[in-house]
Amino acid sequence: MTKDFAQRILFHTAMRIKKGLDLSKDKLISTVLDDCFPENLGNRDSWREIISQRIDHLLSPYEKNAPLIKFLSQPCNHCQDTITHCISACPTDAIGQNKQGHKTINHDLCIECGHCVNSCISGLIAERSEFIQVAQMLMESEKDPLYAILAPSFVGQFGSVIQPEQVKGALKLMGFSGVFEVALAADIITTLEAQEFYRRQHTTEPFMITSCCCPAFIKLVEKRQPKLAHVVSESVSPMIALGRLLKGKEPNCKVVFIGPCIAKKAEAKRDDLSDAIDCVLTYKETLGLLEAAELSLLKTMPVLELEDASHDGRSFAHTSGVSQAIIYAIHDIDPTIDVTAKQGNGIKECNKLLAQAEAGEIEASFLEGMACPNGCVGGPGTIIESTKGIDCVNQHADRSPWNRSMENHEALNWLKGYPSTRLLSSKRRDTVPTYK
Repeated sequence: MTKDFAQRILFHTAMRIKKGLDLSKDKLISTVLDDCFPENLGNRDSWREIISQRIDHLLSPYEKNAPLIKFLSQPCNHCQDTITHCISACPTDAIGQNKQGHKTINHDLCIECGHCVNSCISGLIAERSEFIQVAQMLMESEKDPLYAILAPSFVGQFGSVIQPEQVKGALKLMGFSGVFEVALAADIITTLEAQEFYRRQHTTEPFMITSCCCPAFIKLVEKRQPKLAHVVSESVSPMIALGRLLKGKEPNCKVVFIGPCIAKKAEAKRDDLSDAIDCVLTYKETLGLLEAAELSLLKTMPVLELEDASHDGRSFAHTSGVSQAIIYAIHDIDPTIDVTAKQGNGIKECNKLLAQAEAGEIEASFLEGMACPNGCVGGPGTIIESTKGIDCVNQHADRSPWNRSMENHEALNWLKGYPSTRLLSSKRRDTVPTYK
């Protein structure tokens, strides 16, 4: 069995940047072939072409209107017989196949969840990557502050014996000026959404879909049930919120989101949100940087304090964590409010719940939609199995200095002097009052 050549391309690219060498495509191809494929492998030349295409994709400049996910070449004939892994993996039927056997992506149906990327056995489906941009930022990190913000599902992704505080230490050694948990912003957004829910309960506005944190779910609403777009939470996602808070404090800083999600790469580039996050890396891409920096053995890394978030904010990483956090916050505001939540665990369940909601057949105060099974811990950019990820996240959450989101006074202090309306989506920002 060959090594994961896509991961090794990242490692060898980062190594060349670190050593100040030119990114020679021919050199990279030869290095990756020797690293991943035995000399006696019969189809070694066919892998050479695939590696070449992956490198071209990695080195290509960012194009604003280019699709997030694409096939690198046509036709793709690596799936055996009638088994088409990418078509089976796509939850919205966005991938099809024509009479010539060419597979295509219908971007009108694609919600950018990234499940097809993981399912592809040949590596010919790839998402846009900002790996090189981040590597170069780290080489120039003395110019402006460069912050890493870690999605709540980061715990355990880089090794079962690695403490979350050691991940922070490794990223600091790599060159980041500071490292923060996005769960800190999850606490803030939980508070704002609980206030929104309370307000809606006392007006004629409809119930709220709470999952502002999952961009693939938001895309699903926009593309499949656009009539429900008006009931999506007015808040931005925790990723966008923390990026804006950091840039509100230090306008010249750069912010890199590290997480499990391919769809976050598209969210960060949306015209109404693009002021918050400079680059997005998956955990797989981040591992390539850690290995190149010779920091993959994180058990030797320093332990730095990491006490940004509450138990509930950290629980955003798995299905039901978002809705449970908001229910607790709503009851902190008014314990007499009756709240009933429904969770969509994966796109298929989300599709079903949205259809029921549009037809008026669902009994719930609000919905939580998670595009990936088990939540963010099951995202396409993760390294470990999702059930193990849940265990790691829960252990980290149990060590939080605060239990409920509204108890995290440090998080709420970030809002002092910063307009909370900037943490609302552009469609609602001008019509919703600032919360005190």
